[in-house]
Amino acid sequence: RPGLPRTMDPMPIGPREKDVLAAICREYILSGEAVGSRSLVRRHGFQHSPATVRNVMSDLEERGLLAKPHSSAGRVPTDVGLRFFVDRLMQVRELSDAEREQIRRRYRLSDVELQDLLREISRLLSELSRQCAVVVVPRTELSRLKRIEFVSLRPGRRLAVLVMSSGLVHNRLIRLEEQIDPRELQRIHNYLNELCTGLELAEVRRRVNVELEKERTDYDALRTKALQLGSSAVAEPAEDEMLVEGRTNLLDRAEGADFEKMRSLLRTIEQKQIVLRLLDRTVEAEGVRVFIGAETEEESLAGFSLVAAPYGGSQPLGTLGVIGPANMDYPRVLPLVDYVASILTDVLKE
Repeated sequence: RPGLPRTMDPMPIGPREKDVLAAICREYILSGEAVGSRSLVRRHGFQHSPATVRNVMSDLEERGLLAKPHSSAGRVPTDVGLRFFVDRLMQVRELSDAEREQIRRRYRLSDVELQDLLREISRLLSELSRQCAVVVVPRTELSRLKRIEFVSLRPGRRLAVLVMSSGLVHNRLIRLEEQIDPRELQRIHNYLNELCTGLELAEVRRRVNVELEKERTDYDALRTKALQLGSSAVAEPAEDEMLVEGRTNLLDRAEGADFEKMRSLLRTIEQKQIVLRLLDRTVEAEGVRVFIGAETEEESLAGFSLVAAPYGGSQPLGTLGVIGPANMDYPRVLPLVDYVASILTDVLKE
């Protein structure tokens, strides 16, 4: 499957075991409930008796691919079992022509700001996946400066407008007590843009600081003023921004004891840092990545999965993905995330 990393089989299992595991995973995705041998035989047309299927399920449990919940005669796939299913047994359901057209239609927003486009993409992902969607805005710190200018507000305040190569516009409020003549301000813009255009923000900070040191001996008042403004505009590193859409999709699925787990997940999403670290791992690999339950190494994500892909081409600008319960519809969600990321990449290249 294009764009999907594959892992080695954690253990050799035979065709019959694979058929039973695949059937249990598909049932679990549909219902979220434990699956019994009789229902498997009835629904999937196995040419084996329920007793034989039960024996196979016991073997899969011993191998760590299935688990038996309390008070249930059936089995559910473990995180390892779901991983095996996703990597080895799952048949991806390709998007329909209507779904592809719906996605392309929502991308036809070439006259809007990049951030508005990304918000629309997060809503689209949430609607089509029926899960919680996350989109990491292109990192300002990793983008290159395209243009900088300063806009007058009330006395003592100016707005520094940083236009980045990614298309992102970053605004910062800075203090400036003295008034600047409009012609002088235009010369400041010209000087800073000539000095800093094409540099990442960390490089802009270094360049401005070096030039400020020089101005201590050169005494050029206009350049000093320009560099002080530039230094104020990029003094603090920009925080990573993550757009989240569809939290209610998670809550709609929560029942009973699961509600506390869902609240913990929502707190994790709001705090952003844990999810951002996982999404960073997505940027390091090609194609779609799937993190299932314990693989996230985060307690608050136990019982949940993240399906994510980078966008932006060979040098990714950001990541987008879907967070949902471990029994999310992987055959549908993976190609959806992959297609949305590829279309966004094409749009940004244009």
